[in-house]
Amino acid sequence: MTAREVFTRLIDSRIPTQVVGGTVLRVDKTRAVCDVKPADDEAAELLDVQLRAVDDGSTTGFILWPVEGSPVLVGLIDNDPNNCVVVGVSRVEQFTLATETDSAGKLWADLCAVLEELTVPTSGGPSGRPINLPAIQRIAQRAAALFTS
Repeated sequence: MTAREVFTRLIDSRIPTQVVGGTVLRVDKTRAVCDVKPADDEAAELLDVQLRAVDDGSTTGFILWPVEGSPVLVGLIDNDPNNCVVVGVSRVEQFTLATETDSAGKLWADLCAVLEELTVPTSGGPSGRPINLPAIQRIAQRAAALFTS
């Protein structure tokens, strides 16, 4: 093998996946992507980094929505900075957990709605609404802030 062939092989060889650290600049929830500034100040921004494993147009699955300004780890697929996915998140703003037919956010909303209307039988007829209704409503608000549907 000539020196040129060795050099060409080294240049053309690709690391299957490289992981770099960086900081989240922007999050686009409609497209499930974010832009990341790598920790290496000389590296270019990584744009449209996927927050789900594959961009298949689905709205189901599991997504961790990182906080803007927080550290993340980004995997460069086939060592390509134009084909990246977030592989680790340090701070989470919200998360999505959804199947084809249901989501954790909807489940919590439905559960809190049922609890808000809860009545029990008494000797004088059905009880009124729960006396701890404000606490149930606070839980519903917290769940809505934590989950996306």
